Amino acid sequence: MPLEKTTYFYEKPESNISITKMPIWFEETSAEGDPENGYISWETVNQYDEIWGAMAKIDLQYSKLERFKFFHPKEVQKTIEQFNAINITVSKKENDWINTHELTIWYGKRNKLIRKRFYRENSIHAIFYCDMSERLFSIHASLIEEHYEGFKPYIINAFKSINCH
Repeated sequence: MPLEKTTYFYEKPESNISITKMPIWFEETSAEGDPENGYISWETVNQYDEIWGAMAKIDLQYSKLERFKFFHPKEVQKTIEQFNAINITVSKKENDWINTHELTIWYGKRNKLIRKRFYRENSIHAIFYCDMSERLFSIHASLIEEHYEGFKPYIINAFKSINCH
């Protein structure tokens, strides 16, 4: 039985970022910035419906931050509070590593009302700091709940395969 290809190598040289396991269902929709500050967005090519749009979206933001100003737990808590403000309830948090960088991933969900329709949205958020490039990375994925379990392992693998320097 032949293996099915589920990922591709994504590279953005002008931002000094690559992702070795980007899911094939995602394509870049926008990117802006330089090697120190910027963002990149991806969306699935399949649409959920005409109001919600893409089944899943990923946003990666990076910004220059001096080492002595970085405190990992504080930055994680800041992102949780930021997303709590838009009614995303964090249900689970776990720590891991990307290369030699501490990575914190948290999971959340919310109900979202768009044009008189309720949608259940699940979120996966990751944050890490690269000592070599002195950049803080914040990656957020929003998924329609019906497709969450199918996309979740691929999105987490993509988050863990980011090369930041």
